[in-house]
Amino acid sequence: MTKRLTLARKEVFADKLAAQLGKTRRKFEIPTPQRWYHFANGTWTSSTPPTTPSTTTPPRISVTTWNIDAIAPASERRMTAALSHLSDLHGSEDLPSIIFLQEMLDADIEQIKAAPWVRERFFITDVEGNKSAMFGTTTLVDRRLDVREVFRVLYDKAAMQRDALFVDVAIGGDRILRLCNTHLESMAFTERRRAQLQLASTYLHGPGCIPSPSDPTTTTATDLPTPHAAILAGDLNANSPEDQSLPAQNNLQDAFLVLGGQEDTDKGYTWGQQAPAHEREQFGCSRTDKVLFCGGVEVESLRRIGEGVEAWVEYLQWSDEEEDEETGENVWVSDHLGLKAVFRLV
Repeated sequence: MTKRLTLARKEVFADKLAAQLGKTRRKFEIPTPQRWYHFANGTWTSSTPPTTPSTTTPPRISVTTWNIDAIAPASERRMTAALSHLSDLHGSEDLPSIIFLQEMLDADIEQIKAAPWVRERFFITDVEGNKSAMFGTTTLVDRRLDVREVFRVLYDKAAMQRDALFVDVAIGGDRILRLCNTHLESMAFTERRRAQLQLASTYLHGPGCIPSPSDPTTTTATDLPTPHAAILAGDLNANSPEDQSLPAQNNLQDAFLVLGGQEDTDKGYTWGQQAPAHEREQFGCSRTDKVLFCGGVEVESLRRIGEGVEAWVEYLQWSDEEEDEETGENVWVSDHLGLKAVFRLV
């Protein structure tokens, strides 16, 4: 039995089960449209595209990506420190900005929604967490940009309901910049990451492909537009030598390499420096997080963010006799460093 046929049968069964439970469901490898939101009159409100598409192209934009560890303790304090750092990075920036975040919990979404600088400057793609997953992705889009569509594509055979979150932005006339925020499979599952990046790349180079309704063993193009330019960024969990070739296999340029970076060097690592010591000893450091692109866009700069950013965590005090002891400690906001890239649209 082919993979596509097996997938089709799973889809039929899942649809019937969801109908019996009175619920809707996201389908594997099928674009699922979703709303995006802006803050107005004291609440987050569903947005719609402007009636008149943008006729101008922003000459340059910045794209930031950061995985904020969802599992480490003191998540609320760490997220507070992370948002403060992101505010400092984008507070006075003239460039339109896009921020990709991974490993977002429900509580993280609430903190994002409450941040004054986010309310003032950004659309957000989510006002609640992903109820079908432990944690997920969310994207902040500068309100100066003309958002046309937001959709997710759920990866097949992915742990924790991993997906790709896409945002289409009009950049003049009928041209589209497609932005993809993703978190690929973890650990030693290179083949799964290969399939996931390959699927995401079909939406970066074109309209994307879905299983054909008439023949599940084949695919057909969606009715989405083909983007003029596309940028994918996130935690790609690139922790093996085989992962290094995946971007090129999908005709995607790697911003770090384009700007002269070299594989397996300290300048490129985004994971390990701030990981627990036993994990760093076991796995070493790696360039797990990347910024990839294709089409009518050129990268101008790339730098790491989040390095050395800490949150203060107080210890529980069991008695007054412990007053002379340490009252708390600084902890890293995340085991990942983030990346901030500046692009020029051409």
